[in-house]
Amino acid sequence: MRIFGLTPSDERQTMALSAATIYAGAALVGVIETLIPGGPEFSVLPGLACVVLTPLTLVFGPRLPRSVLALQGPLGAALIAYALSTTRGHADAAVLYMWPVLWMAYFYRRAGTVFIVLWVGLVHGLALMALPAGVGNADRWIDVVVSVLVVGGVVQFLSARNERLVADLVSEARVDALTGLLNRRGFNERIDIEVARARRDGYLLAVVELDLDHFKRVNDAHGHEVGDRVLRWLGAVLTRQLRAGDVAARLGGEEFALVLPRADEHAARMVAERVRESVQAPGSSSGRAEHGVSETLPLTISAGVAVSAGGMHGQDLLEAADSAMYAAKRRGRNQTVVAGGLTTVTGDRVEPSATAVGPRAR
Repeated sequence: MRIFGLTPSDERQTMALSAATIYAGAALVGVIETLIPGGPEFSVLPGLACVVLTPLTLVFGPRLPRSVLALQGPLGAALIAYALSTTRGHADAAVLYMWPVLWMAYFYRRAGTVFIVLWVGLVHGLALMALPAGVGNADRWIDVVVSVLVVGGVVQFLSARNERLVADLVSEARVDALTGLLNRRGFNERIDIEVARARRDGYLLAVVELDLDHFKRVNDAHGHEVGDRVLRWLGAVLTRQLRAGDVAARLGGEEFALVLPRADEHAARMVAERVRESVQAPGSSSGRAEHGVSETLPLTISAGVAVSAGGMHGQDLLEAADSAMYAAKRRGRNQTVVAGGLTTVTGDRVEPSATAVGPRAR
C-alpha cells in the first residue's frame, strides 16, 4: 500500500520508523517482564537482537527498497517465536505476534497479510514443539493463528478500503461534479502530461476551447436548473466526439476544452465543427431530450483551435486556443476560429494567426 501524500522515500522512512518502534517496544516488554518478581525468564538473545535492530532499522531502513523492508515482518515474528521457545515459566509473549502482523497487513496489503499469517503459523508451531511436553499443545497454536488471521484480515480490509476512499477523493478533486468531465485542476495536470508525451514521441497535439454563447441569458430567462441541464448535455455532446486518448474538461462556468493527441489543424477543426453543429441543430440526434433540454432553446458555441508540434507548455497552448475562441466571439459567435498553422511562441508570448470557420465564414 502506498501512503497517500508521501513520496516513496518518505514512505520508506515511515515504514522504518514504525518497524524500529516495534523492535524497541519488544525489547522494553522483555526487560519489564524480566524485572517483575516471579515473572518468566526470557532468553537475552531476542532482547539483544531487538536492541541492535532498533538503531540499524532507523539508520539504514529508509535506504532499503520495499521488498527488503518487508523482511522486517517475518524477522520480528521469528524473534518472538524464539523468545517463546526459550522462555522458562508462563509467558504471554504470543500476543506480540500481532505487531509484525499489523505492520505487514498495513504496508503490504493482501499478499503481505497472507504471507505473515502463514509464517506466524509456521514459526509458532516450531516454537511450541520446542517446549516441554504438555506445554505446547495444539490449542495454543490454533488460538494464535486464528487471532493473527482475523486481525491481519481486518487491518488489510480497512487499509484497502481507506486506499479506495483516498483514490475516490483524489479523483473527485479532479472531476467536475456536474458534467463528470475533468475540472480545471484535472485538465491542467492532464495537458502537461499530454504535451510531454507529444514532445517525446514527436506528434501533433491540438487543444479546442469552447464556450456557450450568451449562456447568462439562458440562466436569467430559464433558471439555473435549466442552465445546469444544458451544461450536462454539452458534456455528453463532447464525450460523444472523443476518440480513445482524447480528453474533455469543463474549465469553469460555460467554458469547456478538449485535448486531442495526434490531431492536426484539420482534424481538430472538424471535431470543433461537429460539436458546434450538434449544439446549434435541435433534433432527436442532438440528445437534448434525454437531458431535459428543450429542442426550441437556441444554443450555440464559439470554439478556438490551437495546434502545437511541441516545444511549448500546455498553458501556452491553452492560451492560444483561448485567444482563438475569443476571436470567434468578436466575429459574431457560433463559429470556429483556428490559430492558423502551427501555433508559434515568441519569447513568452503566444502569437496565433487566426482563421475562422462557421456560418459567418462560409
